[in-house]
Amino acid sequence: MKVVLAGESTLHRLCQAAGLDGRDARLIRVCANVVFHLPHAGAVARVSSAETQARARRTVRVARWLDSIGFPAVRLHPDVPEAIVAEGQVATFWEYYPQPPQSPEAIRLVPLLRLLHSEAPPFPLPAWDPVADARNSLQAASAVLRGEDRRFLLDWCDRLEQELPSNQYALPYGLIHGDAWVGNLLWRGEEVVLSDLDQVCHGPREWDLVPTAVNTLRFGHPSTEEFLAAYGFDVTAAEAFLVLRQARELVMLTGVLPALASRPSIAREFGRRIANLRGFGDDRWSPYE
Repeated sequence: MKVVLAGESTLHRLCQAAGLDGRDARLIRVCANVVFHLPHAGAVARVSSAETQARARRTVRVARWLDSIGFPAVRLHPDVPEAIVAEGQVATFWEYYPQPPQSPEAIRLVPLLRLLHSEAPPFPLPAWDPVADARNSLQAASAVLRGEDRRFLLDWCDRLEQELPSNQYALPYGLIHGDAWVGNLLWRGEEVVLSDLDQVCHGPREWDLVPTAVNTLRFGHPSTEEFLAAYGFDVTAAEAFLVLRQARELVMLTGVLPALASRPSIAREFGRRIANLRGFGDDRWSPYE
């Protein structure tokens, strides 16, 4: 899955196909998706390889459903209710929400997760499978990731593939966000909403608590005690946590593979994390830039 920093022509054609004004687009983020602000359209464009169009269409369906039940989540741009495919890329278009300097705190994630975990969509969703997602990313990145790093991650996938099915979960399976961390919270006026709905699926609810705990361990983010107490379950004390932490860290590595070739800063931090996991260097990681 090659990330193209949407050559201006690619982004222009996607916007043209969507009927939106793509002039003066500003790059917001590069990771699994390339995300742009379209100032003249009041929109955000999320662009990835056309190979991911099934996921993009599922994300659109999830977003529509959440909007229909009044769930506080990002909304599709009203003029583009479908995923758009052009130039070998797929794009979804979303309402743009100006963000103040102060980002939401992780504690604001708790009521959104509790509400999400109580819902059940009226259509099928895939089962949670972080190892399959990691393998897909590794396969797509075979041209940019070779040698020992690739073998290390494939071995990690093999190990987790054996361990995850026998992991014991205290919370029931159900609807989960799949990538629930503070970076996927946005302000919409005075309200905090969930963004990045690509990973919504059915899985163990512990999984949505793990990213905040891992961020404390790896980045030194504020303690997770208040967050976990507010949710009502200490995932770090659960029997499942060790394996879930390893799965989350695998996702954090393989999720950026599409950006390695185009973002040297991400490639450097990726290399540091791999070295750390092999027993070299500091246990603390730095955010991708």
